[in-house]
Amino acid sequence: MSAPYHNKALPEGTVLREWRLEAVLGVGGFGIVYRGKDVYFGETVAIKEYFPGSISDRIDGATVTPTDSSSEEIYQLGRQKFLEEAKILWNLSHPERHPNLVAVRSLFEIHGTAYMVMDFESGVSLSQMLRDGRKFDEQSLMALIRPVAEGLERAHQAGVLHRDIKPANILVNKEGRPVLIDFGSARFESNQATSTKVTFYTPPYAAIEQYVKSYPQGPWTDIYALGVVMYQCVTGEKPPEVLERMHGEDSHALSARDWPGFSRTFIRSVESAMAIRPLERPATISAWLKQFDAKTAEPVDEPTRIATGASSRPAPSPQPAPRPAPAKPEAAKAKPPRAGVIAQGASSQAAPHAAIPPKKGSSKFTMMALGAAALFAVLAGVGFIVTRQHKPATVTTPDAMASAAQPAQTSQPAQTGQPLAARMDALIDEARKAGRKDSELTALTDAKTKFADLVASKADAGQLSTAADDMAKAEDGLLARAERRAWRDAEPMPTAKDAPGSEDAIAKLEQAKTDLDAKLAQPAAQDADQIVDNTRLTLTSFAAFQDAYTAATPFYVTARRKAFDALHTATQSYCDQVTSLANVEKPWLLASSARKNAYKLRQDNAAQAKTLSAHLYDLARTVAATSDLHQLAAALTEAAAAKQTAGALYAASSAATL
Repeated sequence: MSAPYHNKALPEGTVLREWRLEAVLGVGGFGIVYRGKDVYFGETVAIKEYFPGSISDRIDGATVTPTDSSSEEIYQLGRQKFLEEAKILWNLSHPERHPNLVAVRSLFEIHGTAYMVMDFESGVSLSQMLRDGRKFDEQSLMALIRPVAEGLERAHQAGVLHRDIKPANILVNKEGRPVLIDFGSARFESNQATSTKVTFYTPPYAAIEQYVKSYPQGPWTDIYALGVVMYQCVTGEKPPEVLERMHGEDSHALSARDWPGFSRTFIRSVESAMAIRPLERPATISAWLKQFDAKTAEPVDEPTRIATGASSRPAPSPQPAPRPAPAKPEAAKAKPPRAGVIAQGASSQAAPHAAIPPKKGSSKFTMMALGAAALFAVLAGVGFIVTRQHKPATVTTPDAMASAAQPAQTSQPAQTGQPLAARMDALIDEARKAGRKDSELTALTDAKTKFADLVASKADAGQLSTAADDMAKAEDGLLARAERRAWRDAEPMPTAKDAPGSEDAIAKLEQAKTDLDAKLAQPAAQDADQIVDNTRLTLTSFAAFQDAYTAATPFYVTARRKAFDALHTATQSYCDQVTSLANVEKPWLLASSARKNAYKLRQDNAAQAKTLSAHLYDLARTVAATSDLHQLAAALTEAAAAKQTAGALYAASSAATL
């Protein structure tokens, strides 16, 4: 690979203060990086020169100036931000530097521009490693990215976003220590630039908010870029840029195929970082890193939700009467566990209630009942939204469950069909009481009809149990997905401080989830009668989980509204201070450019603060009006992002000295 060069770079041997330039180390849209050496002590450093090539030029071999009058505003703003960012990065290096962030040592202005002196980091860029064919597994990639992410979070806490994370900006030294370099794009807010000549991002590492101003930028912007970097390290290729992903089907998703050496937890965590909408990404680096540490991972589901309206249906007994052991037809002895169930002795990496897809070519697919096909069509087409009926329902007693679950002892189901038909009637009735949609009830009715046709054709017990198992797989899969979505919306649990009196309701919800998980994790039955009975009892446990969820919802609502109010108050305080800082006298005509730029920055920030404040007011009205936990969680994420934005505006306005 040829050495980097720039036709406007300062020549080798140029002396800047006590540093003699030796070579060009790198070039970018905002500057040129040189290797320099102390003329007195011989120490090697890296020196970055502010030189936005698209809007500036070098005259008399040294001085940097804007190319024309239309570029002067953005040039001066960029230089001001360059100085401010250097000071912040210097603070990050003291009293002790972070080993994974480039350290700034000094800063000076000369020749119409500014220079940042940094520690010299020798090593190979991640981009060069990828070009050389370097392959990663989960352990080696996390060893590289986690330290960079932790250093980046330190910058975020100081109010600095990188905005241009890519493999070329991650250096790895001989000891394997990664260092994040080039915070050049951190200097600019996208709406501060009135010139369209400058690009503030590098596709495909740029998030949607770097293209669209209506989305606020924050730590989640850098998280997106890190996700893309990890994607590239896993696949060996770059994904489509975000606008292409947004307007077309994303066929490049990591989860679309298996990646040896990478767990499902890892893959899902990378994909969460690469979510197109900012609100769907983790809000902070620490929250994102916790996803990689999760013990289990669940498959990505369709959007599903349990309604939070009050239900009049009493919770049934969670302990049904014991079922007698059914006969075991030879044709059913080798049946694998149905989807949504973990077999005894199964791998501990799977979620307790995750769906286990059957292998291709399985004989079950040739016998799939019409009802199961209809259920899967509903799942794939519109998702599963469970809504509870608000009407009195019959209480299912243990005796009634035991009676309904009693299988025939003297005849095979395929000989009479009547016991199985009665069991399907009980299952359909339980589904109706649980508020299932008409299309889903119709699918169960079709399954019952299919069973009757199999009996009429004198199908053997093995064929009948296979059809019943297919029905149960679809049903269990729907219930498991609905439970997972509800549980995700219910985390984190409210504390007694945030929601007084919530302990009992939360304990009942956790117990109901445990009971439902136990039903979903029970080993597969061996005959059609027991399969239908087990599915009905699972539905009964799901209904109890719904009731517990509904009872706990008011406590969650209280806690989340309280958390939102705290964020709203803090954000409004920032906005008020930003507005106050803009209430200064406008510089007179002959004032310095720096003073004019500082004044304009404060006015622009105040305008943003007012817009942010108005948006939060509208969001607060939504929070006050909704009890939907999913909407409240989204509002909290948006409020946290607004606080981060307001804090950054305040920091910038405070630093703009008049």
